[in-house]
Amino acid sequence: MVGGAATAVTRSRRAPLKAVAGAGATVGVGYGGSFAASGRGRVVVPHVSGRLVDGGTARIVDIYHEELNRDGTADRRVRDGYRGRIDEGIVSTDLHRDLFDRFAAVRYYLGHDCPGCSAPAVSRREFNGVALDESVRLAYHDDGATVVPAPL
Repeated sequence: MVGGAATAVTRSRRAPLKAVAGAGATVGVGYGGSFAASGRGRVVVPHVSGRLVDGGTARIVDIYHEELNRDGTADRRVRDGYRGRIDEGIVSTDLHRDLFDRFAAVRYYLGHDCPGCSAPAVSRREFNGVALDESVRLAYHDDGATVVPAPL
């Protein structure tokens, strides 16, 4: 697992985000229409990527990737130039703007450990609102997923 002190700081920074994301997800469920499926599991991979387009050729660039190992440790890779800005898995508004200035598209993904689940795209707010190894429920829809508040 990620170091205790860093995790405590990360979780405390995520608490207000969860409240906002939870309220938004609840509204979204009633307003958004149909969800294909949902699954509950631990977040095992938060990932951010950008799409670069150069002369009509597009390529995907990994910006941030963290993966929880079975033994509870985590491997983290941060693209050069972004270390110190995203190391705790939080993408600030300023960094988000900088990423969109550099890349044609930026996607946030959450991989979670549940049978038959994938690593869908989520919003930046939802990406920031969950921590590695946290249990979440994702409701899948056409263009990604939404984090759905679940009772404890």
